[in-house]
Amino acid sequence: MKLLKLSLLSLAICCAGCKKNTPVDPQNPDPQPQITPTIVILGSSTAVGDGASPIDSSWAKRMTATINKGGTKANVINLAAPGYVTYQAMPTGYHVASRPDPDTARNITKALSYKPALVIIAFPTNDIADNYSDDEIMNNYAKMAHTLDSAKVQYIIGGTQPRNFATADQRMRLKTLDDKIISTYTIHVDDSLDDLSNPDYSIKSVYSAGDGIHVNNAGHNVIYVATMKQPILTQVLGLK
Repeated sequence: MKLLKLSLLSLAICCAGCKKNTPVDPQNPDPQPQITPTIVILGSSTAVGDGASPIDSSWAKRMTATINKGGTKANVINLAAPGYVTYQAMPTGYHVASRPDPDTARNITKALSYKPALVIIAFPTNDIADNYSDDEIMNNYAKMAHTLDSAKVQYIIGGTQPRNFATADQRMRLKTLDDKIISTYTIHVDDSLDDLSNPDYSIKSVYSAGDGIHVNNAGHNVIYVATMKQPILTQVLGLK
């Protein structure tokens, strides 16, 4: 019996000693592994990189390279496609007569399937080029924003960009819609319209890629700089 008691006492002392020798951080008693955030881009040709040469000079490629300089800090998935409008990014099943249906490989539903921390939405001019009204464009942004809010996913909405439309009225719509986007989405907006535009909202020659639609490397740089300063992006990446 004495031998059994001594054995149990020795075991208890040994276990107590092990506990004392195991360091515990009182501020973080159960540390969790760092999870690399995912950023998904929805948009049209400028988000793809049109106008930039080489494509690594595009705003999206430069953003990705800067974020991941020195190691992967975010997974960036670019679902943008040339010629796309907001309708093609709408949730799966959304339908409006005489308008494009959502592309289920490149829409907001597909973006959410990647479980992103952030979605960047960039459709600067094609909706206006197709003569969609401001009300329907803003309704599309509202639907996407509501979808992201419901999923508790952060988002950035790009403002419009200059384009050499044939009529002054159509060019002025770029400014009118841009103002509505800024007024509605405030801190969520990434805006470069005034920096890239002439007073008539055509593309400044220094930023023009030559086709009247896209910006060149210098123009992509303007968008890149604005994007990297966007407070939602810096918040998601944990930057100051």
